Amino acid sequence: MNDMQRAGATALTIRDDQTTWTPDQASALQHLGVQRANRADVEIFFHQCKRTGLDPFARQIYMIERQGKQTIQTGIDGFRLIATRAVRGTSETLGYEDNLWCGEDGVWRDVWVGSTPPVAAKATVLRNGQRFPAIALFDEYAARKRDGGLNAMWASRPAGQLAKCAEALALRKAFPQDLSGLYTADEMDQAGAPEPASAPAPATVRGPHLAAESAPSPEEPATQPGSDAVDQGIKDAWDSLERLRRIHNWLKSNNPQDPRLAKIAQRGQELQAKADAAASEVHEGEIVDETTQDETLPINEESNA
Repeated sequence: MNDMQRAGATALTIRDDQTTWTPDQASALQHLGVQRANRADVEIFFHQCKRTGLDPFARQIYMIERQGKQTIQTGIDGFRLIATRAVRGTSETLGYEDNLWCGEDGVWRDVWVGSTPPVAAKATVLRNGQRFPAIALFDEYAARKRDGGLNAMWASRPAGQLAKCAEALALRKAFPQDLSGLYTADEMDQAGAPEPASAPAPATVRGPHLAAESAPSPEEPATQPGSDAVDQGIKDAWDSLERLRRIHNWLKSNNPQDPRLAKIAQRGQELQAKADAAASEVHEGEIVDETTQDETLPINEESNA
């Protein structure tokens, strides 16, 4: 019995004998934002929850969509918990060497006090006495805004963020069977912000087996791409970036040569520019912008029209 079950069973508790999501769990997943994932994605998510013993309903592990793909993530504390459970079950030992940071001069230091971010961070995990070192490079993990500047978290504590990425790499090397296919949020910062969880789902997750049934989004015209319904849909969604994005994706998948794709993309760029401007707020003399550079939507891409 894992820690989730020791805390007291509820309708959301994942039982040891369970092989897929229950209807109650499926409903809760929809509430948490797992809406646009297909059946294979949610079954893989179930497998990872069972394998790691992390509770998705306590936000210990979660699945989010980045750039159209589902990613299973947790925090560094989740990695530590999984590693601790693993050695507990095998009577092994778990330890760490001190974190190290490196600058442009190539010298490793046990504390970072520089005015600029470190170039790299190194973490070493000790599993049963065996060393598993890993190095994370700042340029590979730092999250940046569209203007190239660091986002708020990476700008305020670059050494700490990079150290967590290095630790995650080292833990994954030391515990490949337990952590393969799982990433920390810090590692995925550079991949861009997740897709909004409130967007209507193109697939509906149902029933005890979570069968994903194809269902058009409310923004997807129910007719062929060349119909007047598409034009009306574009007109109705003209001032909504999210609705235009869904129409663009639907139209591109059905007719990638449709000339309206260029029109939608241009309008999307205009709306994105307005959204970027609105996202910057002045707080105590600082400009705060949490938008990362990879948060671009598909309608910002050049179309083939």
